[in-house]
Amino acid sequence: MANDRSDHGTSGAAGDQSPEQIKYPVNHIVGIINGDTEAARAVKALRAGGFLDSEVHVAAGQAEADALHAQTGRGGLADLAIRFAEFLGVSDDEMETKALYEQAMRDGRFVFVIDTPSEVRRNEAAKILRDHGAHTVNYMGRLARTEIVPPPSERGV
Repeated sequence: MANDRSDHGTSGAAGDQSPEQIKYPVNHIVGIINGDTEAARAVKALRAGGFLDSEVHVAAGQAEADALHAQTGRGGLADLAIRFAEFLGVSDDEMETKALYEQAMRDGRFVFVIDTPSEVRRNEAAKILRDHGAHTVNYMGRLARTEIVPPPSERGV
């Protein structure tokens, strides 16, 4: 897991997408795991928990961070508005969260993005990630982000 990108054998990892294809992860659990051993164990547990390879995406490294940085995750007017806000130095919760995940990849940590179309799947994915040391776990809904596990800095860690 020392390479720039690691998908732990899962298909559809973020590194498989061109920057134009990166989208805001609606109905996904997104979390950070620090070490490669923990990340591999989390992938194994997700599979054992019934998650398909196509539902589990793991990204790490500079190339993945660069691809995320190049995109807003939005299209059309929303993309233009976000880019204009970034140009002006204005930030919001969504932009700050994206920056946190981008920095995690630059620091060699693993960002998990798990497709969770139902509340049951969302709770199961979040539990598995927490059980394997994940931090900064969020549910990315259509209209809002729900913090499940705050970043270490917000927990005094």
